[in-house]
Amino acid sequence: MVKIENSKRTILNLAESLLQDKGFNGFSYADISSQLGVKNAAIHYHFPSKEDLACAVIQRYRERFKLWINNSRVKDLNPEEKLNWFFSIYSNFRADNGKVCLVGSLEAEFNSIPEGLRKEVEGLNKEMLVWLEATLNEGREAGAFQFNGTPASKAALIYSSVQGALQMARALGTKKFRDVVEQNKQDVLVA
Repeated sequence: MVKIENSKRTILNLAESLLQDKGFNGFSYADISSQLGVKNAAIHYHFPSKEDLACAVIQRYRERFKLWINNSRVKDLNPEEKLNWFFSIYSNFRADNGKVCLVGSLEAEFNSIPEGLRKEVEGLNKEMLVWLEATLNEGREAGAFQFNGTPASKAALIYSSVQGALQMARALGTKKFRDVVEQNKQDVLVA
């Protein structure tokens, strides 16, 4: 068996990439082990089941998201800059060989993924929506944003449209994704 440097992190990175590219049901431990040149047992050593691995990927992403939003470089931004930062997360996925976000990938398979993974996906969804809602509310109160409806409803609309735009861009190209992001900005920014 080949020893891989930082094996747990390497496995997580590869699993995250596969989840974004193929979804939970579209890859196996064999895909990871063949790319790393190890036996499946090396993957099972760190993650006994595929559900454990996918949950660890989502938990790691949740931790990163919490670190990002609590980092002063993001926390101290004005509402418009925070919204741009949020969109940049998705732009980075699009620039990464047409990958989709983890949540969007797993939501597409939600009815066929294990219960523990569903709970992680729900948790990440809620955390991202709460942050986006707070950002929209902050922008509205500061007079930077203007939109109909509640911040919660607008957050759900923006969040779902950006996730959908990543999916659509796979077939129609990056320009469609950029158009959706720009339309979202125009829909909330005060002229």
